[in-house]
Parts: sequence; C-alpha cells; structure tokens
Amino acid sequence: MPAAGNQRRHYRVGVLADTHVGEALPGLPAGVYEVLDGVDLIIHAGDVSVPGVLDELGALAPVVAVEGNHDRRAGLELPDARVVAIGGARIGVTHGDRGRIAEAASAAAGIIVGRPVMAGVPRALARRFTDVDCIVFGHFHVPYLGRAGTTTVFSPGAVYVVDADPLVASRGIKSTAYRRYRAGLPDSARVPHVGILEITDGIVVPRFVPVPGALRGAKGD
Repeated sequence: MPAAGNQRRHYRVGVLADTHVGEALPGLPAGVYEVLDGVDLIIHAGDVSVPGVLDELGALAPVVAVEGNHDRRAGLELPDARVVAIGGARIGVTHGDRGRIAEAASAAAGIIVGRPVMAGVPRALARRFTDVDCIVFGHFHVPYLGRAGTTTVFSPGAVYVVDADPLVASRGIKSTAYRRYRAGLPDSARVPHVGILEITDGIVVPRFVPVPGALRGAKGD
C-alpha cells in the first residue's frame, strides 16, 4: 500500500467483489486483469472463495480484502471490515451482508419487485464505520452508487454474474426465484463489473467498468 507520507496527488484503486472462484468460476476472467492493470491498490469486498485469487491479484498491486458470507463456508479467514487510507481519503470496506432477518426481508422484497432492494443498505453500512469518505461493498451482485449523509457508498457490481454464465441451469425453485429477483435489472447490470476509484487530493470519484471478454475466459487463453 502506498506510504502515508507519499506526496502524490492522484491514485487509482481497483475494486472488485464476488469473484466466487473455485465455487462458481474456475478462475478470474482475463478481463479482470486487463481492467486492473496499473492500479495502485486493489480492494476485494468479499466472496473471494479461494486464497489463490488474492495471490493472483497481488501480482498486480497490493490487495486489501474482507470476508464475504461464502468465504466463511470455505474457511477463508479475513476481517469483516477494514478502513484503508490512501491519497488523503479513507475508504471503508465491508461485504454488505446483514443479519438474517434483514437478509430474508431484503430477498423477499427483491423477489416481489423483481430486482435487488437497496433501501436502507447505505445507512446500515455507514453505521459500521466512523469518519470515512467512501464505503465499498459487494454481496448484492449489482452495481450501486449512493450516499449515506456525506459518505459515498459504492458497489462495483460482481465479477461473477449468474445472468452472464452460460453453464447455469434455469430449472428448480431456487433458480427460478433468483432469476425473478434479478428480472427487473437493466441489461447493463447483468454483466460482470469491477470498479475504479479515482482519488485526487482526498476526493473519491467511483466509476463502474464492465469486464471485457468472456466470463469464463481465463488469463492466458
């Protein structure tokens, strides 16, 4: 991570979440490496699934990661939340999952309206941090940009997106419910994304970047 005393004015931070390698994907899509090439820091907002993903990303830039709900099942031990200081800005990082009641209510509402329901999410995440300029999260597999007071709340979307996976069967109650949950999303939210934070003199400007190439296109193919 860049040293606190570094006098540079501008930094580029790559942000990704929900890679699900080893669980849903055999490896990171080649396009992820393309988008993140040259960044100063990489933030992974959880659901890494296998430690090797962090090692591969670490070959591009220093990596900061937090634990997602799927990481717990895989035995990957990471902190629930972290704060990163870079370029005069403080970035809070968390996965975005909440308690069982909130998760169940959110999922039910999403199935009813046909899209992930983000109401209340920015405020809930903001309560986890003190004095941060931006909060980065994942979990919902959808790009999101909002605010909680004066704090920017940003999800880059997910690297693994079920809508973009040709190998996923559409049969079964669980699959049907999940597709209903995402039915109202625009086409632009149905493709893999990562994010870039442009940080200049403490000002954070997030942007969404669609991952080029095939979801299952491995590096070196």
